[in-house]
Amino acid sequence: MARVMSLSPEMKGKSTIFFPDIVKPDIMSFIKENGELITLSKGELIPKSILLNNFIYLNTGLIFYIKRTNNYTKPKFVNVIIPHRLTDYHLLLENNCTCCKSIKVARDSQITIVDKSLIKNLIKEDIELFTRFMFDANYFTERQTALAIFLLTSSPEDKLIKFLFDILVAFKTEFISMWLTIDIKLTREEVADILHISIIKLDLMLGSLKKQGMLKKEKGLFSINTALFSELSPCPLGREDAQGCKSNNMLKFKMKNMIEINNI
Repeated sequence: MARVMSLSPEMKGKSTIFFPDIVKPDIMSFIKENGELITLSKGELIPKSILLNNFIYLNTGLIFYIKRTNNYTKPKFVNVIIPHRLTDYHLLLENNCTCCKSIKVARDSQITIVDKSLIKNLIKEDIELFTRFMFDANYFTERQTALAIFLLTSSPEDKLIKFLFDILVAFKTEFISMWLTIDIKLTREEVADILHISIIKLDLMLGSLKKQGMLKKEKGLFSINTALFSELSPCPLGREDAQGCKSNNMLKFKMKNMIEINNI
């Protein structure tokens, strides 16, 4: 079986599911040229009017993209959005409802909002850039589906290990030493919400990892022993042939093919 620790840095990035992929340079340029900067304070909720009509790009800070569920015992899914990511692609082409979705500012942040009508117009003005938006939207959706399945079908222990690995990869940590530091501070409540578990269960797992010599805390930051990831598969759903969580199905969405389809 393939092991995630044997992957290249690029493939490690493709194997993460807890964090959206970093925005590509050409899309980032479009956002900066056409977007509006907004500064937000910790604890604020981004207005529904912004969420409905705009793409939201995080420049600095930390925000939580929250989706409500119908299970009163586990009322929400929480996605962590770190800088240089978009929050969602579900509104790319349609005026979909946002009643079950909200975005909370977890730390003082700066966002850029881009009217989605500008992106729709790219189908006439710049079909190649529009196609890249569509490609990334498909990839984002696929990752979100994998994350939902993983959270609903995995043990709390597996969810914590995968989350710790994804944090390290998302912050471009080099896996070159036995101990790796997680360079972000999250509260116990925040991590529990992200993993869809109780705070009590999280505390028990963290205590167990400390006793096993897999986790320690220094200067307010957690350090992880890389041995914790030795059995981790590149695919969170256990596909033995996985080379990262970018499904082979995505290969059919080649840029050239999509451009030809849109020009028919």
